[in-house]
Amino acid sequence: MRHHVEVLADIGHKAERFTVSDGGSTSRVWMQIVADVLEAPVRRLRGHPGSCLGAAWTAAIGVGLADDWSAVTAFVELGDELTPNPDHAAVYREGYRRYRELYARLKGFSV
Repeated sequence: MRHHVEVLADIGHKAERFTVSDGGSTSRVWMQIVADVLEAPVRRLRGHPGSCLGAAWTAAIGVGLADDWSAVTAFVELGDELTPNPDHAAVYREGYRRYRELYARLKGFSV
């Protein structure tokens, strides 16, 4: 996940907020891990109807029924925010460093 966030930043799309819904977001433990790995707060949505909302809103924008994402807030409510634990973040940062090192070594390797 952190790698994807870094790739997006590298191509000019810096992620500044992390809002989560569905699946894994229902687990406070998992979202704490995500916050620790990203070293950024993660805000959960409450009462979110599911990924179908994102698909429907994308379609609405695509056919011109909506201009942007701003009005989608009428369908969701912000829930709790999990902030990174600096002690945990340090452990994940080291694990990520090792992952990136291995990734670089294997990048050109093929079976």
